Amino acid sequence: MELGDFSAQAESYRASRPTYPDSLIDSLVADAGIAARDAVVDFGAGTGILTRLLVRRGFAVTAVEPNEQMRIQAEVPEARWINGTFENSTLPDASQRWAVAAQAFHWADPKRALPEIRRVLKPDRLFTILWNRRKNGESEVLAWTQQAIRRHLPDFDEAYRDKPWPAILESTGDFRFINERSVAHVVRMSRERYLNLWRSHNRLNTIAGPDRFAAFLAELTEYLDRRGLESLDVPYRCEAWSARRKP
Repeated sequence: MELGDFSAQAESYRASRPTYPDSLIDSLVADAGIAARDAVVDFGAGTGILTRLLVRRGFAVTAVEPNEQMRIQAEVPEARWINGTFENSTLPDASQRWAVAAQAFHWADPKRALPEIRRVLKPDRLFTILWNRRKNGESEVLAWTQQAIRRHLPDFDEAYRDKPWPAILESTGDFRFINERSVAHVVRMSRERYLNLWRSHNRLNTIAGPDRFAAFLAELTEYLDRRGLESLDVPYRCEAWSARRKP
């Protein structure tokens, strides 16, 4: 398993990852000033979790995803799926009215990605990045899980937490940061979906390696069984940052 290669985790990713709050997506759409049939590109689209929400709103969506297994797991045929990256989308110049990246931009190289995203956007349009961030302090199960991760991987971090995203979005001079939005939401998960959530975590899997990850997952499974938890509420805060393409 390699860092950033979700091939082995695509099925778990599709089965476990949470969606994004409709109220936040509607606010971001309003910020972007777009309407039905406008061209929107979803970078790092994965298995199409955000792609599906964009299609439902009537946009002409291009989903850019480099991993074949993730594209195979996606069930959003209404979108146009292409093999591309943040740094090389293959899209025409000035062809998109909005660019988005959900749970993905921490995998990009901003120095190369931001000029590429600017290239495919029409003048004065927005690029929006967003993440679902688990609220570990508001759930006993999440807090226990984080403690277990620290026991097995003391130096593990989430890669996207607490990054200076406004400064990063402006770092190449291609964009001007405009706003940050966030919405809290809770996702009800079955026991198996919660276990799949961690199976789908590429960074955790890769840094841990098979033996340490198996030990962590066994401990988590035993904890859920001991608590008799067949389902649980997982609290999130979905956070988004938008920046406007410079002329």
